[in-house]
Amino acid sequence: MLYFLSLVLHAPFFIAVFIIFVAVFLFSRWVTKGNENFKPIKTELTAWAYILLVSGVILMVQSSYSPAPKHGDWDAWAFWNLHAKYLADPLNWQKLFRNNLGDHPDYPLLVPGTNAFFIRLLGGNADTIVPFIFSFSIMLFIPVLVYLETARENIVIAAIVLLLFIQDTHYLSIGLAQYADLPLAFFFLCALVCMNHIDENKTNVVLIAASLGCSMWAKNEGIILSAIFILFNMRTLFSRRNARYFILGLSFPLMVLFVFKIFYAPQNDILSGQNSDTFNQLFMASRYETIYNYFSAQLDGKFYYVKIAFFSYATLCIIEKKWPGKQMLMLIACMVAYMMVYILSVQALEWHLATSIDRLMLQLMPAMMYIISLKFSEVQFSLPKKTLTK
Repeated sequence: MLYFLSLVLHAPFFIAVFIIFVAVFLFSRWVTKGNENFKPIKTELTAWAYILLVSGVILMVQSSYSPAPKHGDWDAWAFWNLHAKYLADPLNWQKLFRNNLGDHPDYPLLVPGTNAFFIRLLGGNADTIVPFIFSFSIMLFIPVLVYLETARENIVIAAIVLLLFIQDTHYLSIGLAQYADLPLAFFFLCALVCMNHIDENKTNVVLIAASLGCSMWAKNEGIILSAIFILFNMRTLFSRRNARYFILGLSFPLMVLFVFKIFYAPQNDILSGQNSDTFNQLFMASRYETIYNYFSAQLDGKFYYVKIAFFSYATLCIIEKKWPGKQMLMLIACMVAYMMVYILSVQALEWHLATSIDRLMLQLMPAMMYIISLKFSEVQFSLPKKTLTK
């Protein structure tokens, strides 16, 4: 975000580098200082837990590194990495927004902006390795974060979830594709994790807001996810204790997004194509049936273990005679919102579904697995005690 503002203000690169590194240092120091004087609710991990994690990461690297495409997949070289090359050019970066023929210049700039900054920092020859490292790192961060959070409750559940990530070829392929879907999934997951720790420290309130801001800066879908997140957690986020910290953390990302959307980005193609006939699509049963068929096919094919985990979660709720947790209901609302985007889409429906629904589902998959793993980590299995008799 700071790099984008440096381009807007025509700041020399050495000044931008200095400001960015100082800002990162001060923010990291503030977060660390805010966590010095509190005792975590969760238990500390054992050495075996870390050994298991390192082993899992090694397996993930071995199974994904060698087949990684040098330039990423279609969307990467068609616009994500292309946008980064524009943003790495301080003289011509605004020409990015003239490419309206399938180049999506309205897409937020977290991925291309981050890559452009490091490409300029390391030199133009780094325009291939930087996007790969960034995408590959995010691919690793997600299962590591889910594992570290779950292992403090139940090491067995944590190991199972880590193994599911390792064997998920679709997850690994998108991680290597250099798309923006996993960065969005990662920051949305971060917001959920910090939400579960919100009572431990006020720093986590700022981190929730910052994570949602990064979600919005990653993809346009992040705006939808962040709005639903805030709606479901409004009472907590805007309580007397948390409101000013949440507003503080969200204000800078919102300001940057406002500058980008109002002064630079063209209008989104889906929004600009809306007309009076679009409303009639709400009452077309065939569209709902088509969307359901695509959604079911993706669940059975690429997300079969998520489907099994979700129904296991629902079964456990029935056994316990409890409603699904608020965060699970929030994720269901996010998926419903995505489905409504397809209902109102001005694009050819089947083409739109075929080219995007698996990635939209992947954006929510890490958060879904995190919530389900925490739910099963809370289950206590115990044998009935025998009555002692003489």
